[in-house]
Amino acid sequence: MRRYLSFFLSFVIVLSLVFSVPSATYAATNTAESDNLSSYLDDLGSLMQFIKDNYAGDITYDQMEEGAIKGILSSLDKYSTYFTKDEMDSFTESTSGTFTGVGMVVEQRDNDIVVVSTVDGSPAQKAGVKSGYIVVSVDGKDVTGMSVNDVTNLIKGEKGTKVKIGFLVNGKTVEYEITRDVININPVSYKIINGIGYINISEFNGNTENNVAKALDYMDQNNIKKLVIDLRDNPGGYLSEAVAVSNFFVPAGPVVTVAMNGGNETYYSYLKNPKYKIAVLINNGTVSAAEILAGAIQDTKAGVLVGENSYGKGTVQEVFTFPDGSGMKLTIAKYLLPSGRWIDGTGLKPDVEVKDSRVALPELVYTKDIKKGDTGNDVKLLQSYLSLLGYYKGEPNGYFGNDTYDALVSFQKYAGIPATGVLDRGTTDALSYFYGLTLKNDAQLNKAIELLNQQ
Repeated sequence: MRRYLSFFLSFVIVLSLVFSVPSATYAATNTAESDNLSSYLDDLGSLMQFIKDNYAGDITYDQMEEGAIKGILSSLDKYSTYFTKDEMDSFTESTSGTFTGVGMVVEQRDNDIVVVSTVDGSPAQKAGVKSGYIVVSVDGKDVTGMSVNDVTNLIKGEKGTKVKIGFLVNGKTVEYEITRDVININPVSYKIINGIGYINISEFNGNTENNVAKALDYMDQNNIKKLVIDLRDNPGGYLSEAVAVSNFFVPAGPVVTVAMNGGNETYYSYLKNPKYKIAVLINNGTVSAAEILAGAIQDTKAGVLVGENSYGKGTVQEVFTFPDGSGMKLTIAKYLLPSGRWIDGTGLKPDVEVKDSRVALPELVYTKDIKKGDTGNDVKLLQSYLSLLGYYKGEPNGYFGNDTYDALVSFQKYAGIPATGVLDRGTTDALSYFYGLTLKNDAQLNKAIELLNQQ
């Protein structure tokens, strides 16, 4: 259908993601600007018609329209981007923290779609699906060789509907019939470490404020007055959630100001009596909404920042959908912290700089025995684990040779398990356990606890 980008003129706001701003942002253009836009669209339409009539290959108007939008957005900045309908659906789902499905976290590993984990309380967990299961069919359709996105799209569906998923488990195929349901992703975890509260916020989705409130109720019940808030590797999320969480920690006053062409909008904390002493953990993966919370805490001296410099994303995006379900994310403003500073490109400098002592590796998931002569990414990951633990001395290369065999046998002897030289389920569990111990040697967290204990 010949549209000549007409849907550019019919934006519909479907999502106010990080750094959402009032709809008043979209002021009407003046007559001259409107005339220029109409002239541009006419010229673009004529160009598309010329290409359609003369191009030697096959091309549709829809393809040209999509290409034009991508080209325009790519010329702006690295945060403005175009989404196809499927990309828009996935983006909305991932940022809202709520989706309909069975609640499995899967990854593509070599040619397999592997279950990494299941969401607590999800239909998949209740059905008995375990980490390491390999998805081989969905509703009778063989998914061998399909991408992880294609497989997850087959698994998704309406609440209350059923899906049959075939898994390869210990060399045998088993099938589960699972009823889809609404899954709420909880981005907050918490615990108490030697009298100090620890709250990890992995993102600011639509469930963050409520789950931080639950964490703080737990801290209050245990008379905890000192908190470590871990925002490391938090990619951001909803502005409204970041501001709401700020109201638990930041004293009354401005939290963030969104500066737009049409004027500024300031968001506030109304907390009169802050009751916690706070240390916030940040690193280069602390981005956008997470930087707003950390920056507000630093600017108002509500707590100290510990770790490494944050990412430095100081611009504001709004997400739009087009009538065909595709959409775009457009930079429409910048944000300023309570002190008035703009951290785009520079990030937040921690009050106490501490290098990260942890080594982050993908989760080691057992799917089948791995032995001498095997090759692939699973072998390379095994070598990375053995290297971290001090057993494998070479560079991980994905080939299970004598050096890998000897390293694995040495580890098995140390762990007190059968020294078979084969990565079986028991050895996988042992490697995961000892890897977890390395993560507990967290220099940044230890420093934050030390600072709080001194207060």
